[in-house]
Formats: sequence, structure tokens, C-alpha cells
Amino acid sequence: MSNHLGAIVTKLFQTRDELSFRNIRSGFLPVLLVFPLAVIMGNLRYYDHGFAFIGFGSSQLMFFLLGLGQLTLVFTPKRLIIPVLRLAAIASAVLLPFLIFLPIGLDQYALYMVFKYFNGLCAACAFYLFCFVLNNVERLAGLAIIQLYYGLYYATRISFPALHAAGETWGGLFIITLFLIMIFFCRTKQWSLKKLEINTGSDGRRSGVPFVIGLGVVHYMIMCVSNYIDWTEQSISSFAFGLGTLLSIGLIIIIQLLNGRNALHIWLMFLVLTLFGHAALLYNTPAGIFSGSFAYGIGDSLGYIIFCYVCAGSIKLSKSLRMFRLYCLVYFIEYFIISGLFSFYFNYFDGPDKVLAFGIVLVLVCLCLLFMPLIQKQLFNADWTDGLYLRDMEEYSRPLAETEKINDKNQLNLTPREKEIFTMLLDGKAPKEIGFTLKVSYHTICFHQKNLYRKLGIQSRAELFARYKE
Repeated sequence: MSNHLGAIVTKLFQTRDELSFRNIRSGFLPVLLVFPLAVIMGNLRYYDHGFAFIGFGSSQLMFFLLGLGQLTLVFTPKRLIIPVLRLAAIASAVLLPFLIFLPIGLDQYALYMVFKYFNGLCAACAFYLFCFVLNNVERLAGLAIIQLYYGLYYATRISFPALHAAGETWGGLFIITLFLIMIFFCRTKQWSLKKLEINTGSDGRRSGVPFVIGLGVVHYMIMCVSNYIDWTEQSISSFAFGLGTLLSIGLIIIIQLLNGRNALHIWLMFLVLTLFGHAALLYNTPAGIFSGSFAYGIGDSLGYIIFCYVCAGSIKLSKSLRMFRLYCLVYFIEYFIISGLFSFYFNYFDGPDKVLAFGIVLVLVCLCLLFMPLIQKQLFNADWTDGLYLRDMEEYSRPLAETEKINDKNQLNLTPREKEIFTMLLDGKAPKEIGFTLKVSYHTICFHQKNLYRKLGIQSRAELFARYKE
């Protein structure tokens, strides 16, 4: 009985996706860097001008413009996404020197708001590439870069103010220059989105995207709780928070890449560590503040990584542009409405209210745990984690391209999976080897192989070699 129960628990947390460093494709490095650079570029110019408008602080108004940048992509046609990304990057590069050298005031703030709009637009376009072009391991690598930056940022912000001052000036210029190089001068086929399997008419309802976007709203609300209720330099240790963020990168590598655990494991860790962190912060002692900040740093970072990772994977599986636009719309709602409400109601507190923060986080965590069976069924056990694809493996990129040419030339109308099996059969792989590589069953491979032979008008592997091997 105990062995059977243990097997059920093991299966619950065992991933159904092959995650390996070998699946990071060197040719996709420019695309991999675009989203992290867009996020870092925006954070380097993040500060409060110190005035309010109808109850909203200048920092909150900045969030509104970031959200508007995301909303713009809801109405942008697919063919214009890359041109819009490049135009937004140019506009950001033109505005950044003015933000650096103009004195702080209303004129500089007006330019700052425009800069934030274009930064939100850059981030939305970059996330589009992040979803539809990269594979799972490449996404994890990109998210690790983002959290590496945030970990170093928070761990050093108090001890090295000169370093941060340089980061906001020359560091910002360096990041935006690198960003421009990635999207203009890296001439790779990955920038051509015409061949991507995206259905502009598909609603993608069964893809799990709405569920993961809902989890993203929970993560964002927890972040708002800390930002607007209990985050001050005296109530939370930036150094400990940064250390926790850095540690989260190692945990992701160990849990996802080395131990093969699935996304549910990370999500539960996010909930537990976040709740523990806020509970420890209730004790206004050096030990309580340090341990609470450290735990919250780990939890917040894990929540961000797993949300972006699962959201991008489910959007890619859906092949639905509508699901990506739904993400952009909800992102706008988070920044424009949820963040606005938190800012409006909680900026009136004279000091941090850790009890209120803990209470709100407790309610959100309990709701997540209450709906965990539904979340697990609809998302973490969904098919977006099933199998691998040859296009995500560098060693098969050229053979698969040859298969594409054969398919187009002979009008074979092969499905994506049939193209992969065709490629691996020509490479001399047996059906069991193909199933092991693609992480699908032997019977599934045999089913696709039978359909492939029927379309090719052949009966055996020998006929396949004789006709297509050269």
C-alpha cells in the first residue's frame, strides 16, 4: 500500500518533458536574449519622481504606460510585430540619453512616461518571440538571466550605490545598444515568423493558457502586497531578498533540469516560501527580517520563473495568437487596474502593515491550494509538457530542413510529427529510439509511421532509403 502511494506521489511530480542543456541551440542565442534585455532595460530606469496625480504616485503612473505598451500588441497584426519591436527599440534608444542628462522635473518625467510606453511595447513583442520561437530549456535560460540581474540588483543596491548610479546611466546605454544589435544585426532565420505554426483564428481554449494567466494574476497580486503594504528598506532586507533570488536559479536548475520535476513542484514551492517569508517578517527582529526576506526572495523568483515558463509553453502549444493577445490584455489589466487599486488604497498607510500583508497572502495561497486539483488537471498535467520536437534540437535542424524541402517539392502534405519521424527514419533510427527521443510511446510512433508510408506510397524502410536517402 505504501509503495503504491509512493508511486502516485512520484508520478504527480515527475515531469513529462525532456529538459536538457543540450537542447539550447546556439543559433537561437539572439532570440533568447531579446526578452531578458527588454525586461532589464526597463528596470534600469526605474525610479519615483515623487509627486502624485489624483491619488496616484508618479511611479504608479509609469505602470499605466507600461500596461498601455502591452495593450498595443493586442491590436497589432502578426506581420507587424517584428517591425513594431524594432521601431519601439529605436524610440527607446533615442529617449534614453535625454532621461540620463536632463534634470529631474516635469519635462524629464514626460519623456520618462513615453520611454516606459515603448519599453512595455518592446517587452510584449519580445515575449511573443519568447513564446513561439524558443523551446522550454531556452526559455528557462532566458528567465535565469532575468533573475540573475534582479538578484544582483537587490543584493548590491544598498552596499554599492555608485554601481547602481552607473547602471542607470552607462549601464542603460550598454543594455539598449546590445538590444538593438540583437534585433537588427543578427541576421538569423528565426526573425522570419512566416513559418511559425500560429493560427490567427484559433481560440486555444483547451490549451491551459487561461489557467496559467490566472496563476500569473495571483503572483502579481502577491507582489503588489509587498510593494504597497510592507516593503520599505527598514521592513525588508534587500540584500537577503537578492540572495534568495540568486538561490532560486540554482533551485530551478536542480529541480527542473537535473531531477526532472514538473512545474507543479515549483509552483507549490512558490506558495509555501512566499507564505513563510511573510510570516517571518511579522517578527520585527534582525533574524526575522533576514529570514523572511530571504524566503520571500526565493518564492517570488520561483513564482515569476514558473509563470513565464508555463505561460509561454502553453501559448506555443495552443498555436493561438488570440491566447497571446489574451496574455497582453490581462497584463494591461494587472498594471492598469490591479496595481492602481493597490496603490490608491494602500499608499495612505504611514508605515508597513505586515499583518495585513500576511493576511492577504494567506488568503491567496489558500485559494490556490483549494483549487489545486483543478489547476493540476487543467494545466500541470496538460499536454503542453508532452514530448519533444526536432525543431528544438540543434543536431536535427539541418536534416529537418531537408525534409521540409522534400515535403514541399513533392507536395506530400506531411504533418509536423510525420516530418520528424521521416527525418529520424532516414537517420537510421528505429521506432523505439524515435519514441525515446521524442518522449512519446512506441505505439504512437508506429501509428505515425503507418500514415507516413501511406502518403509516400511505400511499404518498408528499404523503399524509404531507396527513394529519399540521397
